[in-house]
Amino acid sequence: MATGPARPPGAVELLERSIAYTGGVLAEVRAEHLDRATPCAQWDLLALLRHMDDSLDAFAAAASAPALSLAPSPSGLEGMAVVDRIRWRACTLLGHWHPEPVGSVGLGDLALPRELLGAVGALEITLHGWDVAQATGSRRPIPPALAMDLWPVARDHVTDLDRPARFGAEVDVPDTASPQTRLLAHTGRR
Repeated sequence: MATGPARPPGAVELLERSIAYTGGVLAEVRAEHLDRATPCAQWDLLALLRHMDDSLDAFAAAASAPALSLAPSPSGLEGMAVVDRIRWRACTLLGHWHPEPVGSVGLGDLALPRELLGAVGALEITLHGWDVAQATGSRRPIPPALAMDLWPVARDHVTDLDRPARFGAEVDVPDTASPQTRLLAHTGRR
């Protein structure tokens, strides 16, 4: 029996997989890592973790809120307390996205589909998980299937308008590069 092309994974599946990957990375964070540099220019690991905490809060709100604020909510957490809260937020994030929400969320002057916000959230969670891995020295790679499934999200939603404010310049890599390398290169990571 012939089957058609496989349906790309939905936002909830991508979120589940990105949280699983990043959760493994976060388990390796130690207090002595918090002042280390990250691939994110001008951020040490603690600053990156605070950003991740804020982002997870926003992605949870995106599942049901009519609109999101563009202003970050600064985290006053210090030390390993921010890692603990990120783990808690990641676990509860999936609860907000089950069942998969529908409709749009206001973001500034835009109305964005929740499915798109969830997929972009999975991309951000994964990329910052990789950033954390680099800072801690674990070098845990992004699983190839996850990198391949996030590639269309990155390709379609990380554009020249995002550079250099949100992402660095795209890095040239050979066509034979691994899915992780292509994903990271597109988002300005080496």
